[in-house]
Amino acid sequence: MIYKSLGVSSEQVSAIGQGTMGLGGYFSRDESNDTEWICLIRLGIDLGMTFIDTAEVYGAGHTEELIGSAVRGIRQRAFIATKFSPEHSAYEEVIHAVEASLKRLNTDYIDLLQTHWRNYRVPLEDTMRAMKKLVECGKVRYIGVSNFSVDEMTEVQEYLGETPIVSSQQEYNLLDRSVEENILPYCKEQRITLIAYSPFLQGKLASQHNKKAKLAEIAVNYGVSVGQLILKWLALNESVIAIPKAASEKHLRENATALDFHLQTADVRKISELFPTQVEFVPANAIKVADDSHRNVYRTLDEAVQNRFNLNPSPDEMAQRFCAGETFKPIKVQGDPSETMKKKYLLIEGRVKYWGWVIAFGQDRPIPVLVMD
Repeated sequence: MIYKSLGVSSEQVSAIGQGTMGLGGYFSRDESNDTEWICLIRLGIDLGMTFIDTAEVYGAGHTEELIGSAVRGIRQRAFIATKFSPEHSAYEEVIHAVEASLKRLNTDYIDLLQTHWRNYRVPLEDTMRAMKKLVECGKVRYIGVSNFSVDEMTEVQEYLGETPIVSSQQEYNLLDRSVEENILPYCKEQRITLIAYSPFLQGKLASQHNKKAKLAEIAVNYGVSVGQLILKWLALNESVIAIPKAASEKHLRENATALDFHLQTADVRKISELFPTQVEFVPANAIKVADDSHRNVYRTLDEAVQNRFNLNPSPDEMAQRFCAGETFKPIKVQGDPSETMKKKYLLIEGRVKYWGWVIAFGQDRPIPVLVMD
């Protein structure tokens, strides 16, 4: 089904693609390994991983430049998906952002254009009008969304009319299977491809020592790595394309051959039972905000209310949505090693949601969380 959704054949797009966040820098430009990254992207295409996902914000635009260099002379073999940032969601800003991406990618068309996150300060209709216009003028082939809820995807389709959304990019891995509740069923029903980012949860699976050991036991029976086993499990769903990032040729080749074995039904069941989605409810005052070298972090309620980093949505805007009854994906926490005698946690993902919850309901009301260890 993924190939019909994207308008391509299985020979053109594999169920395993290439994620590129961190290639050429995270949120700032890093040219120190350009030759290596270009070679890896090109090799990935040669190995059949022709679906390449990126974003204008990755490496402050440099990641798109690296992809442009990698596909020079073989553009028709690559399926390039990029995303524009929420601050560029107004009609004219979408157009300008795509023009800049086209220049960096050294191409005259983008296969799949996606919103990175929704900008709640810009009417969604305006954003979709710009994306539809780009399809009509041939600069974009297909439209997708990223980190949107089912209600938001439904709203998007109303604005696009006969121009369908073909993909929804969401976090999906063994430790976070929350998309299985309603987003994945919706995508199957609407014939929308789910692009699974962070399939290895950015390496956090390594902290799940006992579970990882059991995965290794299954993997060794097939002569594959744990990573290949995880990708195979994800790709068994015909609606899913996984986009792992590979930082070495060894990992790239492993990713490329992750589908080259048959996973027995009994082992599929074992893996699924080993990693059930378990949402817990933890008082907000039992959670401490952890530092993040890649993102701006509010450490106190006052900082969150002031929103000096101009985050969008702001914690206060998020609080208003919670008060209106909006549901949300659970935040992620892990045990606080400095508080071994108490039930305390470190917040590792979902900081704006956390502060929005505190603003809306106070420190004592339990917030839904996924505990990572």
